[in-house]
Formats: sequence, C-alpha cells, structure tokens
Amino acid sequence: MMSGSAALRLPLLLAFELVACTHYVSRGSDLYFQGRYIEAAQVLEQTEARLGEAEPEERAEYGLYRGATLLRLGDLDGALHWLEYARDWQSKAPGSLRPVEQDLLDERFIAVRGDLDRRAAAGGAELESRAR
Repeated sequence: MMSGSAALRLPLLLAFELVACTHYVSRGSDLYFQGRYIEAAQVLEQTEARLGEAEPEERAEYGLYRGATLLRLGDLDGALHWLEYARDWQSKAPGSLRPVEQDLLDERFIAVRGDLDRRAAAGGAELESRAR
C-alpha cells in the first residue's frame, strides 16, 4: 500500500511524463518548421521510447513530424515508416491530427512515394547499364 504522499506523487509523475512527451513532439515540430531538420530528428529520436505511454494524438503527431523530418534528410525508408505510423494512429483515432497536419501528412506521403518511385527507376536504369 502506498503512503499518502507517494499516492499523490504518482499522478504528478505520470502527468509530467505525458507533458514531457508533448513538449518534445512540439519542440521537434518547431524545429522542423524552422528548417532545422537534424536537430528535429535528434529531439524526436530521443523521445521515441516515450511513445508507449503517449495519447493517440501525440503518437500521430510524432509519426508525422519524424517522418517529415526524415524525408527532408533523405531517409526515404525511415520517412515512409513514420508517415505510415502517423496514418495508422489517425485511422485508429480519427481526429488525432488537426486538418493542417492531415494535409501535411498527405503531402509528405505524395513526396516520399514520388522519391521512392524515382529511386526504384534509377536503380532499374543502373541495373540495365551494368548488364550491357
């Protein structure tokens, strides 16, 4: 059984953890919009372990900004993974992303798929030239 002060500290600790996760997602998104992609990627990567306790909105936002950041850094596979993660959370909990964030998610999906298609086409052209 917990003492009275321990029982009061537990909810405060849990609230702090949730706020800390929200803070880092917010900080990561701010850095993304400032064009500071390496810093955004670092901030978001450092908080990935906290996703297990995060609310659906935070998970969807995290996936969106981590994916968008990785796309800007040229990590197409990582970007696709995190954009799909955001889309999955938006699907599980509709409204997790604000309309402007949903628009950004849609735009980033178009961009990453286009880049992946170009990479695949370039890989095929490279294979053809090696075969000659």
